[in-house]
Amino acid sequence: MDVKLEEQLVESIQESVIRWGAENFANFPWRSTTNRWHALAAEIMLQRTNAEQVVPVYEAFTEKYPSPKDYAEDNTSDVFAHLGLHWRDKWLKKLAEQLSEQPIPTTKNGLKQLPGIGDYISSAFLSMHLGVRATIIDSNVVRFYSRVIGFDADPETRRKKWFKELAEKLTPHNRVKEYNYGLIDFTREICKPKPLCELCPLKYDCFYFHQVEGE
Repeated sequence: MDVKLEEQLVESIQESVIRWGAENFANFPWRSTTNRWHALAAEIMLQRTNAEQVVPVYEAFTEKYPSPKDYAEDNTSDVFAHLGLHWRDKWLKKLAEQLSEQPIPTTKNGLKQLPGIGDYISSAFLSMHLGVRATIIDSNVVRFYSRVIGFDADPETRRKKWFKELAEKLTPHNRVKEYNYGLIDFTREICKPKPLCELCPLKYDCFYFHQVEGE
């Protein structure tokens, strides 16, 4: 698909997301940790799960397991019992076992060699915990970009090469941590399935807003 993207719109999206994100930053505990093990574990916990649900689980986890070795050696762990996705415990256990013997990689390819770590988690960890430029893509990001720019999207869009290239262009080279945090918070709070268009700083640049307003 050929999606036309004017430089002015790119800059408007980047500036609006960063500004909104700074003003509405969700101060979840994993966002300020300096423990890379805890940060990586948090990104696994957050998959398909509401962030507010993760908070008490994360806090109990970090207190009990300060290092991967602590978690790998605990055969009684039920950390994911309250999140309802027990398969993550298996992956996190394998991850802890491997990280007990090696440091956490700081490249995307290195991270993706770890158990349970794919494109999204590796990009989220790099950009939001290490400040390394990496593009995050999930269904919320697809929804936001498709609305603002004006193109049809489906569940497979995020896997398409053209969309990955589009998201790459929209991800700034500077302040990527602020942008990606803003993107996550903005798509959760404003550009959600039922959007709050009246609160959106991008509404006058947004294809979806003008389409709805024109009806």
